[in-house]
Amino acid sequence: MARSPRRPLVGRTAERAALRQAWEQALAGEPGVTLVGGDAGSGKTRLVEDLTATAAEQGLVLLGSCVQVGDLGVPYLPVVDALRAMEQDPRGRDLLVVEAARRPVLARLLPHLVDEPPGDDRLPDGLAQGQLFEAVHRLLTALGETVPVLLVLEDLHWSDVGTRDLLSFLARTLRRGRIAVVGTYRTDDLHRRHPLRPLLAELGRLPQVSRVVLGPLDREEIGRLVDQLLGVPVDPAVIDQVWARSEGNAFFAEELARACDEEPTRPGRLALPADLADLLLARAEALPAAGHLVLRIAAVAGRPATADLLRSAARAMDLTDDRLEDGLRQAVEAGLLVTDGMSYTFRHALLREAVYHDLLPGERIRLHGVFADVLAARASGPVPDAVSPAELAHHRMAALDLPGALSALVDAATAAERLAASAEALRHLEQAVQVLQRLGSGADLLDLLTRAADAATGSGDTGRAVRHGRAAVAEADRRGDVRAAAAARERLARYLLDYEPYDDAPLPAADRRAEEVARAAVELLHDAGPADAQLARTLATWARTLMWSDPPGSLVALDRAMAVALAADAAPVATDVLVSRALLARRGIVEGDSAALLAEAADRAGQGTGAVHLRLRALRFRSTQLLEDGDAAAALAVADRGIAMAAEAGLTFSGYGLDLLLMRSWLLESTGRWDDVLAESLSAVYAPSPTARVLATVALGVLVGQGRPEADDFLARLRGTPDFFLQLQLDLRAADLHLVRHQPAAALAMAEQGLRRLDGDEYSTEALLLLGRAVTASADLATSARWAGRTEDADAHAAGAAGYVERAVRSAAQALQGPYGEFWRLRIRTDAARAAGAEDGPAWAAVADAAVRAARVPEEADARYREAAARIAAGDRGADTLAALERAAALASTLGARPLLDELHRLARRARLRIPGDVAPGVVGDGGPGGRAQTAGGAADPPYGPVGSVGSVGSVGSVGSGGTVGTVGTLGSPGAGGARFPGAAGARSAGAALQPPPDVLTPREAQVLELVAAGRSNRQIGRELAISEKTASVHVSNIMVKLGAGSRTEAAAVARERGLLGEVPAVGRR
Repeated sequence: MARSPRRPLVGRTAERAALRQAWEQALAGEPGVTLVGGDAGSGKTRLVEDLTATAAEQGLVLLGSCVQVGDLGVPYLPVVDALRAMEQDPRGRDLLVVEAARRPVLARLLPHLVDEPPGDDRLPDGLAQGQLFEAVHRLLTALGETVPVLLVLEDLHWSDVGTRDLLSFLARTLRRGRIAVVGTYRTDDLHRRHPLRPLLAELGRLPQVSRVVLGPLDREEIGRLVDQLLGVPVDPAVIDQVWARSEGNAFFAEELARACDEEPTRPGRLALPADLADLLLARAEALPAAGHLVLRIAAVAGRPATADLLRSAARAMDLTDDRLEDGLRQAVEAGLLVTDGMSYTFRHALLREAVYHDLLPGERIRLHGVFADVLAARASGPVPDAVSPAELAHHRMAALDLPGALSALVDAATAAERLAASAEALRHLEQAVQVLQRLGSGADLLDLLTRAADAATGSGDTGRAVRHGRAAVAEADRRGDVRAAAAARERLARYLLDYEPYDDAPLPAADRRAEEVARAAVELLHDAGPADAQLARTLATWARTLMWSDPPGSLVALDRAMAVALAADAAPVATDVLVSRALLARRGIVEGDSAALLAEAADRAGQGTGAVHLRLRALRFRSTQLLEDGDAAAALAVADRGIAMAAEAGLTFSGYGLDLLLMRSWLLESTGRWDDVLAESLSAVYAPSPTARVLATVALGVLVGQGRPEADDFLARLRGTPDFFLQLQLDLRAADLHLVRHQPAAALAMAEQGLRRLDGDEYSTEALLLLGRAVTASADLATSARWAGRTEDADAHAAGAAGYVERAVRSAAQALQGPYGEFWRLRIRTDAARAAGAEDGPAWAAVADAAVRAARVPEEADARYREAAARIAAGDRGADTLAALERAAALASTLGARPLLDELHRLARRARLRIPGDVAPGVVGDGGPGGRAQTAGGAADPPYGPVGSVGSVGSVGSVGSGGTVGTVGTLGSPGAGGARFPGAAGARSAGAALQPPPDVLTPREAQVLELVAAGRSNRQIGRELAISEKTASVHVSNIMVKLGAGSRTEAAAVARERGLLGEVPAVGRR
């Protein structure tokens, strides 16, 4: 069969260089991803062909293409193509066979690689997808050790969800090896809601991902292209027409040039159609009848079609093999079809679309029916895996064969489930439900709804899971099958426990519905049959819904569930019961050693992926308990053990796998390893999954704590993610940010916003942390009002703080145990005393000691600073004050907490003490007339005013994991005159003695400040000090700048808070 001539590559110098550089970096062992975008026909494929020609000489090229099959995706089709290319190359074949045997999930893509096809077991919560991703990752890495690899994924605008997720995974996890990944996509296909758009935006921010976008060719390049295509010089007037008509699109220009007369050198001979579709159809219609018929058949095939497939379809239409071959030859020679020797495809998708839409409706339906019958016959043949059920479903639907479409859709869903392609399975199942409702028979509606709900859970869409779960309950009730109705309700209860409504409903309401639904399921099973695994599972789920609202009732249900599970030999249920019982034991509701119960749960889990999932749940809660107990080292060891276990099983990004990653980040944060937090969690802001982006909130806390300006942009990026748990974490971090910036009213509003999200659920750790921030903000507001002489306002804020304290103490008793719970209760009460104007140094010293027992480094730094500030305000400049300042400085230096160090310097200077420069760079001068402080390095730093609350928040609650959904975080709060401890730079030692520094204010400014605090005007100050009113005004301005105050009243308040007024000599009239 003749091949069509390949389009010449003209221009694209910069784009070619970018792709060559990416390949050269891969050859040097630096993997990366390059995304090539451009309008249809802009030359993406030709550009990639240029790269693959080079790469094929130096390494192995794995090429896969996405295909548009109606509205249904073919899961991982380009990945399958790439693996087949690897199988055909001797350099990759043996490795692929070995890895398929080692990682059976690969055999789901190519079943013929193993002697026995993989089983039909469905893994919970889409866990197999993580295994598949890690298997592909390790396969590429291993292959790259023997030969450089170029993986090309073409036409990503048609990619399925699984392929996009795999690309995102590879972009984030390929860190070593001779591997280059290139993906192409059509920019003109990316409408506003196209699923590829957000992925491109996120991947484009990763340093290892580069973007190449092809713009239009200029006139000179179009001229060269046309000249090379036609082989003769073309009249400039023709070039002008081609360039203007094509608007620089290489494919359009090529099609226009090919429509030229046999004498292209003569101007005016170019036949210009009204639009592109007319032009393409004119060329198609110019073919002889055989070629035209073959084009129509190929257009309906909808994908690169093998000669055998086209031959089968042609025979069904009574078209002889000879006529088919003639038609194919005509189409290829006309440049309308291209072939790689095995299959045929249109030169451009636009050409196929033009031909397809030109078909008459009846003709289109008939041809789809032909392909559906051909594919169905093949599906029952000796190699059924060669037929995609999704493709068959597409043709059945387009042929209006609803019964056949229903069967194919169910098969397509089953195939997607085997691949853990939950999103594709969900789409097939939802469409199957719609078809079934039109037909009235042909499939089991309850089964379809149940599977759709499970697929929605696996794809992370709990809202759709709840919707399908409710429909399943209604269908089971309609049938009158009691056990089916109970099973549907048990599943719905679990979906409701996991449900995290973002805008439309509060969380506790969903929890209450879960409790009601689970109770109804238990009641249905009461007299509906034997005490079997279903009853055990239902009781265990009901117990989970009662853990907070009715702990004694939860314990009763757990005891019943365990008894039934043991009798029915339901080991997974028994394991879940033990974990839930351990959580109750931790809260003192039931006797028993929580740690021992979790260890027993891990032992009972058994083997297999499901067992690993249960072990991860036990390890996750054990790590949480150790964190609460103040044993950070052991907690981190348990978390790391779980992380390694998840990685080995391919479950790193499963629910509990991610929880353990979060636990590790929170432990690093709480123990002061802030640089490690940023290294491990910062890039999670670009994670494809909203759940995974929660990791980035830990990095956000460090950015806030170190005073980094990018914290604002980081917060804004994360705010765009509609995920309940993530938004709750952002409420906590945003409150911290407002407190850092001395905006207590805004911080209080943010804390209240988070509490409203919880809708009265104040027994979780999230609620405790939000209430703690509310107490701190109220204390700041009360202190400011008291400084300004607004006694009524101060009393109101103090009363508000007391109310928050009462709620927080109740929450702490439920949500936190061990030294960390003790720290929180003491911390909250001490901050409440500050709100009432009764804080003292020894109280904050006790808070700092509690932070040490809880292994909370940031909180200890905060409390030591507050201790020193309170002692200095009380006139105490003795050894305890010096020790608190030194300890706070040492910890702040470890954290890189610059604003805290700066505040420590200012505090020491106000007390006529000094922290030497080798302790912290801090503020070493008054900044000159402009009033901006200078660091030790001489650079001006932004001024920091009075402080709010400091610390980090971390949440170890697995949303939807059952049991406690809790946050284990940290919150500190600098006291009067402090700053939150955003970051420090350059402190080296903290042991030097404190020495008196030079005055912050000049003696004259100190006198003026005293009069400002007494409420004098500039004129009155001038008369009293015998200076001009203008001079008094200058002094007041300088004082405001040095104190970071925005008004005279605020300057007076800051002066009182910092103890400046008690240290200046009394002012008398001269």
